[in-house]
Amino acid sequence: MTAWSLCIPMGHMQDYSANSSQDTSRDPVSRKEREKRTRELEILKAARELFVSKGFRETTLEEIAHHAEFGKGTLYNYFASKDDLFLGIIEQTIEETLAIARAAVKGPGDARQKLLQYAREIIQYVKTNGELIHVVYHELHRSTSPVNVAKLRQILDHARDGWAMLAKPLAEEIQSRSLRQGDPIQLVMLFDGMLRGYCSHQFAAGRSPTDMDVEPAAELLTSVFFDGITETKRKG
Repeated sequence: MTAWSLCIPMGHMQDYSANSSQDTSRDPVSRKEREKRTRELEILKAARELFVSKGFRETTLEEIAHHAEFGKGTLYNYFASKDDLFLGIIEQTIEETLAIARAAVKGPGDARQKLLQYAREIIQYVKTNGELIHVVYHELHRSTSPVNVAKLRQILDHARDGWAMLAKPLAEEIQSRSLRQGDPIQLVMLFDGMLRGYCSHQFAAGRSPTDMDVEPAAELLTSVFFDGITETKRKG
């Protein structure tokens, strides 16, 4: 999972983050931590919206604090700088991407159906959040980007957990000989590479991600991965 592949639709955020905000009202410490996380999410949401509407470089911490309806001092309790906030957005969206993989693997069906569902959700994710992805991608590829490279690498390394999750149904079917022998992690990397290559092409071609047709694209990628592109002659 690569750096540009960020940002689950904001509409999905509540669904994917619900597991981390279960009711722990009996524990005062847990309640305090939950309230802290809620404020952090509100700040991140404000930053995401402003980075899209104004751009990363043009947005100030004062504007983010105002948009989130917090004082600037409160914002500093969560993020030391705008660059730290930018990394927070990347980390948040990586976690949300992992939630997509987790949900697909827990869903019904065999490996093919699980990867098809994963592809649907990732394409929808890019379709809905193309503007923010463009901002993040552009900023990360600036030659003068101030982002902490070591911390960024640490965040992105965590994204590899998604490959491990998606590899499990493939490994089971390889073991049962339903699929050809191969390293399930490498196979998932190939599938994920095709998927993200397709999505990134929308930017390279100068298209708007909102033009992507989710279902046909997901079906095509999954078919090519499992069936190949060679026409099989039927006996008969």
